[in-house]
Formats: sequence, structure tokens, C-alpha cells
Amino acid sequence: MIIMALDSGKTRTSAVAIDEGFNVLCRAEGRGGGLIYSNDVIKDALVTTINRCLRSMGVSADSVDLIVVSWADLDTEAYWVKASGIIGDVAGELGLPGNRLMFDHDAVAAYYAITLGEPGVAVIAGTGAIALGMNRRGERARSSGWGWLIGDEGSAGWIALRALNAASRAYDGRGPWTSLINRLASYFGVSNLLNILDKVYSEPPEIDKIAELARLVSEEAERGDEVSVSILREAGRELALDAVSVAERLGMVSDSIVVGGVGSVFNSRIVWETFKEAVESRLTKATVRGPLTGQYSILGPLVMGLMKMGIRLTQREAGELLARLGA
Repeated sequence: MIIMALDSGKTRTSAVAIDEGFNVLCRAEGRGGGLIYSNDVIKDALVTTINRCLRSMGVSADSVDLIVVSWADLDTEAYWVKASGIIGDVAGELGLPGNRLMFDHDAVAAYYAITLGEPGVAVIAGTGAIALGMNRRGERARSSGWGWLIGDEGSAGWIALRALNAASRAYDGRGPWTSLINRLASYFGVSNLLNILDKVYSEPPEIDKIAELARLVSEEAERGDEVSVSILREAGRELALDAVSVAERLGMVSDSIVVGGVGSVFNSRIVWETFKEAVESRLTKATVRGPLTGQYSILGPLVMGLMKMGIRLTQREAGELLARLGA
């Protein structure tokens, strides 16, 4: 048995294949295949990456039992239609029947990475933030994931914007002093914080780049900056609220469910501890797992593929697979 998993985002497409013993058979990368691109670009990204993995294993596409694609941006009906068409084209290009390829939202993949298919909720916090859960009846619900302009509270982008606002207020005397004033000035290479305006607004803001400032907030918080600590604690509470809202909508508040945090924001000790405490106070029977960072994005579609083939991973097996993936 060979299962191949792909994580296709804006910047790159990654592929990994495993066998029934959960041994990693290949790894490959290609250009970004996010759904923001044209159909031809996305199809080329997927087919090229898959073929690289196949060549690494020395097998043909016929030898692969299932290919699972995890995609960002599957938020609207139009994107689902687009993704379905592309998957059909990829199957045709590879000469495989359509039932050998499956795809889903990357938040669903994160859910499986955390829960291994048990009822529960996964909260994903990277540049953006979204929570997705599933109950025993297979019903799904999501929370957040509205994008940086509308929401994504608790995400790295949100933390960065809160930090910029807090520093500007402190600079003006409208808010408490924070070491973020000096840290942000240094980061942008200016002697006066006001001059970051030239840096931030010189071109249309890109939230991916702005989100990098979240790391500075975490570092200043660990050094004792109270404003930074406050921002991170609020982020943890917002992310916990995502989990609770999903559990409420799915009727799981009083159930024994799995709740976990996924993504780079949970590298912050303060965010994770606040998140865990807030979840446990509202979902008293929940088991909190994580945080998962690094290779979780490829673990999720692998778990989905294994379940499709009738194989459920134990926590021990999932941990061993993550270790083999290099997490």
C-alpha cells in the first residue's frame, strides 16, 4: 500500500508518501499551487510534485493507492468547484481513476492531525486563524478564518497588528509604555518609530510579512514587557473562544472530546498556556493535545488517507510518524 499526501499552499506544494508500515517512501516539493492561481498553474504544481515523488520511489502512478491533497482557501463554493475540476484534470494527467484522489480544506487536515478522527476541534493559528470541529455524527462546524481584514483574532497577523497599534499608542502617550517601541524601530531599521510609516505604507501591506512581527512580540513578552504579555494572553483567549464556539454549535460542550492547537502561534508559551487554561475551563471534559507545529500540515492528509483505507492511527503511531516526518 502507498498513500501520498500533498499540502498545497501559496508558496509551495509539498508531497510525502508512506506505506502500510508508516515508513516514509519519498519527499518532494514544487511551486505553490494555492487556489488563488490559475487552473493551469495549480495543475502543473500538483502533477510536477507528484511525479517527483514517484520518480524518487521508482514507481508509476498506478502503484499509488490514494493521493490526498490538503488545500488552503477552500472557503467558498466557487473554490470547491474549481478544486474539483483541477483534481479531475490531475487524475486524467496521471492516468488514475478519480476515486484515487481526494482533497479537502487544510483546516480539515489539521483537525485529523490533532484528533486522529475522534470527535473534537482543531484550532489553527499561523498567519491567519481558523477552528474546525466534527462531532460523532460527522457534522462539521468552523469558526474564524475571516481573513486579516475582518478577523482572524489570535493569529500571527492579528498579534502583529495589535503590536503595531500598541507601540503607536505608547509613542503618542495614549497608552502604556512598551518595549515594542524600540524593538519595532530596530526591526524596521529606523531611529524614530514614526518613520516606520515609510516602511509599512511604501507598498500595499502584505499580511504574511507583517505577521512576522508576532515573533518579536513573543520575545518581548518573555523579557517581561507587560503590553506584549497582554497581547499574547488575549490571543490565547480568542483562539480558545474559537474552539468553544465550534463545540457549542456541534453540541459537544459536555462531551469527552479532543481539542488541540496547531500552527506557529502556539510556539508562544504564553499563548499556549492561556489557550489551554481557557479551553479546560469551558470544555471541562476535553482532552487538550498539542501544540503541533512543523509537519502537522502533511500529517493531516496522511491520517485522512489512512482512514480512507480503513486504518486508524494510535497516538503512539502518530507520534512515531511525526518523528519520521521530521517534526
